[in-house]
Amino acid sequence: MPTASTVLGTTLSPEKIDPQPRTAKPEFRPDIEGLRAVAIILVVLYHCGVTAFGGGYVGVDVFFVISGFLITGHLAREVQATGRLQIGRFYARRAMRLLPAATLTIVATLLAAWWWLPAVRLKDIATDGLAATGYVLNYRLAATGTEYRGEGDLPSPLQHFWSLGVEEQFYLVIPLLMIATMVLLRRRMAFVALLLAITAASFAWSVLSTPDHANWAYFGAPTRAWELGVGALVALALPLTPRLPDVLCSLIRLAGLAMIVVAAMRYDDLTTFPGYQAGLPVLGAALVIAAGRAVSGRLLTHGVMRAIGARSYSWYLWHWPVLLIAPYALGEDFGTGKKLAAAGCAYLMAVISYAMIERPLHELGRERDGWGYNALTGVGLMTLAAVLSLLLPVLPDRTPLGTAVAGRLNLTGSASAQEKQLQARLTAAMRNDALPKNLTPSLKAAARDLPPVYFDGCHQELEIKTVPKACENFGDPKGRKQVVLFGDSHAAQWWPAMNQIAKKEHWRFASFTKSACTAADVTIYLELVKRNYTECVQWRQSILTRIQKMKPAMVVMSANADGGEALNGDGSQDDRWVAGWQRNAEAIQATGAQVVYLDDSAWPSVNVPECLSTRSDEISECAASRREATTAPDRRQMLKDMFEDIGGTVVDPMPWFCVNQGCPVVVGNVLVYQDESHVTQAYARTLAPIMDEKLGLK
Repeated sequence: MPTASTVLGTTLSPEKIDPQPRTAKPEFRPDIEGLRAVAIILVVLYHCGVTAFGGGYVGVDVFFVISGFLITGHLAREVQATGRLQIGRFYARRAMRLLPAATLTIVATLLAAWWWLPAVRLKDIATDGLAATGYVLNYRLAATGTEYRGEGDLPSPLQHFWSLGVEEQFYLVIPLLMIATMVLLRRRMAFVALLLAITAASFAWSVLSTPDHANWAYFGAPTRAWELGVGALVALALPLTPRLPDVLCSLIRLAGLAMIVVAAMRYDDLTTFPGYQAGLPVLGAALVIAAGRAVSGRLLTHGVMRAIGARSYSWYLWHWPVLLIAPYALGEDFGTGKKLAAAGCAYLMAVISYAMIERPLHELGRERDGWGYNALTGVGLMTLAAVLSLLLPVLPDRTPLGTAVAGRLNLTGSASAQEKQLQARLTAAMRNDALPKNLTPSLKAAARDLPPVYFDGCHQELEIKTVPKACENFGDPKGRKQVVLFGDSHAAQWWPAMNQIAKKEHWRFASFTKSACTAADVTIYLELVKRNYTECVQWRQSILTRIQKMKPAMVVMSANADGGEALNGDGSQDDRWVAGWQRNAEAIQATGAQVVYLDDSAWPSVNVPECLSTRSDEISECAASRREATTAPDRRQMLKDMFEDIGGTVVDPMPWFCVNQGCPVVVGNVLVYQDESHVTQAYARTLAPIMDEKLGLK
């Protein structure tokens, strides 16, 4: 079979191929080093909270274009010089280039997290470490990022590895495509056509999926591949393009830089991204690269910019863990100034890492060009990081869990008597500073202490619009009276109490709840998906139709008091929300149901399990004042007045959480909150007898 290969449009016969194959050495591009510096500076400024660069995350898009350009150019030169592609050698050299610094960062971050971060976070961080080691963290974040209830959680110190996952997945695919077309088919244009098709399809997928599947569009390789594809196409086109005058190249470069900077300054966290908006920084980066080494490009080729660019990979690796962990290590909150100082320290770490780890091992890998040594080294490094990720959750906790042993929260007598007892327990809890050893649930179990409706499909996440029929059959399925719980996750937190009451009173109990979706007739803009929450509107209407057919005896409506910005209606935000609640409350009343407005619970000022894990001997520090714990107080009062005016029942749960001294987070041995706002199942069940009396349905 002939071994001819087509490269850059030229057919190479066997006799024309160098008998001692070698790869053409690429021309060094100092301007690309400078472009790397621009990208990392934008990312760091964004992560430090510099408001002028609210869209600094576009620096990652610039990195994608650069990576696509450099890798594809390298592979094309190898095929041009040798007529073949040594794919094992390519992957091994990539491993030696990327894995040493990445492994050091993962290992150091995991150990720092164990030493300084709350123990309740270690399991998730360890899972992130394992995913980062395998370069698939982007898919883990895409899957977990759609969970509304995780929105208030602090990000993972390894979260930034998502972009490295996208790049590695590109590196995995692009050589295979090149072998299939440029080497085996001997057609360079076939590879270009295939790359064009993939790039166009990926861009279309990104644009179409971003409005409805923002997290998958943001983190997924299929919707980001077009950005690397643009860089790859520039790499293939540039050698065929005649050299332009330096003045024109300088103008092209300036235009590209302007596009990148404009995107970084005009975009922010509310920008629907990536989608078509990513086109601005991607095109800008492509123009800067295509401009080549224009003589007047002093900014990008300045020694400082080149030094930063050369260390941009190491700085990217270190800056995010430092920004996340440093506040815990120093025991204080970080504003923008302190974050910038921390990022500066991370740069010094990057300089050391680059000099002692990244560059020496990269050079060693080039000297030992055989793929076996490099591959084994890469596998060894990945194994080290993976083993530590697996061991992290079983390492002994750095933070003790206190020494006090409290009695269980046993309340006796009538509901009124129990409410008085509870107030006394709350007052006593504010004087207690030691974390009980027999805490229920434990701090490590708290984050997963969710009502069963989160696992049986009866609590709907963002994109789901339908509710299973089985969600109508809780409590006593044979009961004659039907009761409905209707609202968002702050309604779902009451499911354990409501189900307990329904069994006792022999009610049929239906639970209809959806993340971030209140029972009020309002449309909101949901920042998590960066668009109007249309699924909520559709789901809510379907639930109202279900309720009209069910004709229940009672509907309990509850939700987060501060549900976001209401986009429909007139007047102030409070007026719009009250009107939206009233419309749906009256629609339910028209079915003959008793409408109950269960006001929102008290909000702690912190993520409670995380706070307690670092303050086990001063747990009162985690408590909020009654004022701090009452979100949207004016709106709450307006809603209570409205429900009373239309003949509804109002239940105020604030006395179940707060006394004048504050709102404790541990009462007896019961943990009150499982995160920064939601009540634990144990505490909700404690309140069931009191709630039963307040509901008033007999």
